[in-house]
Order: sequence, then C-alpha cells, then structure tokens
Amino acid sequence: MPWMVGNIVKNLVKRPATRPYPVVKRDPFHGTRGQIAFLPGNCEFCGDCERVCPTQAILLDTVWENRNGNNELVWVRSYDPYRCIYCDLCVEICPYYALASDLKYHQPGYERQTEHGKVEPW
Repeated sequence: MPWMVGNIVKNLVKRPATRPYPVVKRDPFHGTRGQIAFLPGNCEFCGDCERVCPTQAILLDTVWENRNGNNELVWVRSYDPYRCIYCDLCVEICPYYALASDLKYHQPGYERQTEHGKVEPW
C-alpha cells in the first residue's frame, strides 16, 4: 500500500480531469447535428422533408379551419423530436431553407411532446 501514496498525493494536488459543466459550456464539435428548427416563413410545403425522413418524424397535412366565418384550408406541420434520429436529411433537401439544425442545448423533457405549427397562406 505505501506505493500508492505518491499517486494519492498527486491526485489531491492536480486539477480534476472533468470539466466544470454548468459553469463552462463547451462549443459543439464541427459537424455536430442539433435539433431541427422550423422556419415557417420560408416553408412552401413541397413535402420533400416529409418524404426523405426515414423515421417519419415530420408530417405535413391540411385541415379545415374557421377563419372570420369562412372555412379555409390551413397547412399544418407536425414534428416529433422523439422519433427524429438527427440525420439532417430534411435540412439538406429543403430547397427553401425552412429547416435548420439548431445547435443550442435544450433541457431534457419530462413529458413526450410533439411540436405542431400552422403556416400562414402565402
């Protein structure tokens, strides 16, 4: 056991091997893929993102909605982040740049939520 004393003293004196995460946040590595951010102003509902998604995490649909006494057809987008594998195929294929890879850190979710959004008619 006396042979370990040198190693113990060395470990007590030097800095910890881990990073102080909550205080110092690390920049993402080059090529890191983040969560999918949807920019509804750019979307033309071509459906390319829905067709290319291997897990069908993105769904595009239309619904009838009563606006100002008129029934209008409204485009609705649905994104399920729990099905997404972050392959970024949808971001690469979108010709209108309506999808982007968001590199911000997001808190873990406690409930399973699907993101829904409407796109105003163009």
